[in-house]
Amino acid sequence: MAMTKRILALVAAIAALASTALFLPNFELQIGDAPRSPKLSVAAQDLNLICPGAAIGSGGANGTSVGTFTRLGAASVIGTVAAGAETFEQRYLADGYYDSYSGQVFSTVSSAGTVFATKGGSVEQGSTMVNIAQVQKAASARLNGLLAASCQAPSPENWLVGGSAATGRETLLLLANPSPVDVTVSLEVFSEGGPVQAAGLSGISIAAGAATVVPLSSLIPETRTFAIHVVSSSGAVAAWLQQRTVRGLLYAGADFIAPSTVFSKSLVIPGVLIRGAADAAALIAANRDYSDLTPVLRVFNPTDSKTTFTAQINGATEKTYGTVLHESVSAHTVQDFEIPALANGDYSAFISADQNITASIRLVRTDKTKKPNTDFTWLHAAETFTSSRQLTVPAAGISKLTIANSGSKPASVTVNGVAYSIAASSMVVLKVDNGKTVTIVSKDQPVAANLVVDIDSAIGNISVENYKNLGAEVSVRVR
Repeated sequence: MAMTKRILALVAAIAALASTALFLPNFELQIGDAPRSPKLSVAAQDLNLICPGAAIGSGGANGTSVGTFTRLGAASVIGTVAAGAETFEQRYLADGYYDSYSGQVFSTVSSAGTVFATKGGSVEQGSTMVNIAQVQKAASARLNGLLAASCQAPSPENWLVGGSAATGRETLLLLANPSPVDVTVSLEVFSEGGPVQAAGLSGISIAAGAATVVPLSSLIPETRTFAIHVVSSSGAVAAWLQQRTVRGLLYAGADFIAPSTVFSKSLVIPGVLIRGAADAAALIAANRDYSDLTPVLRVFNPTDSKTTFTAQINGATEKTYGTVLHESVSAHTVQDFEIPALANGDYSAFISADQNITASIRLVRTDKTKKPNTDFTWLHAAETFTSSRQLTVPAAGISKLTIANSGSKPASVTVNGVAYSIAASSMVVLKVDNGKTVTIVSKDQPVAANLVVDIDSAIGNISVENYKNLGAEVSVRVR
């Protein structure tokens, strides 16, 4: 009984303490004013643009030395900078170049990759501040063709949609590291059957200020259709594919394939300029090794579900009949679709899908009177814009600029001050002057543009890019 009384007394005391604590006032101690989060303006980093350099030959002097790569000839680097507004520095990933800089236009010939870096100034970054590309007509015992590409801003990841590793088709992956430290990259490969699992796709090291070449035929042999995702975990890199075509003993075509930058439900690919269609048909009929002379649309679906798309291949005039493709692509796969029965003429592709995809078109140029008699280039989906863009035209060959209107209303566009009205889902194709700067201004509707270059029936393309590093305003909280 005494024990019970003591337990009840203890419980009552605990309850009293609990009720007292419940009704005590809540005090918060603060000494001085609470620190505010200051906002700091962070300037954009200097813009680096990297060019791939001269074409790459594999196999050493006799073409049989596995893992040996050499530069073949030299590439012409062309570009324009905003007059007097910026200072630029040129540097190279290796020796072997000469250059000049006058009249605000770069004139450079380099056998190695070239890096152009901005160093301050008041002009907003983008193509109207600086645009640089390179062109090379390669003619060697083991590689022939016109290789052209816009120079790239380095990025932690790059998507490359094009190329082939089938028999007689070689594709090399060129990786350039402009940073002062070594970087390591990994590759994701997607084919017609989905993601590819293969040894050697990870842990690829690139030394500081250097470039490396990865032969895809040794990683994904006999893979005809693929997309490559280059991911760097330790720094930004630039990436290109170099494809060459071999038909028996005839080296018949080569190209640099730049990264794809547009993933969307609505895509436009300008500049499908068909020439030599009858020659291509005759070569295909005589030899099935020429079957890749038919234009091909490559569609990559990076999403988790199947996508259905419609591609309208529209002609530039009422007399140029295009075609329509309505197809589907499974999740995480890439598919090629032939674009049949296109006669000689100028076209662009307007693509709509129910998922975010990207796409490219293999454009072929054929002339049976030439040797080699074929060449090709890969056109990728272009960025649309409603502002100003600039590019510089190569000094040699015939260059044609295609501006396509992907909007639903007519677009008002000026090219070097000359006005054009472009109907919805249509285009204008202009021959532009060699060695000159072209300024494109779209005032109301989104348009896309691409430059196709033809030098003696060899073909390449230079995409209209608008690389820039963005400044920002950040809040800094002190704790």
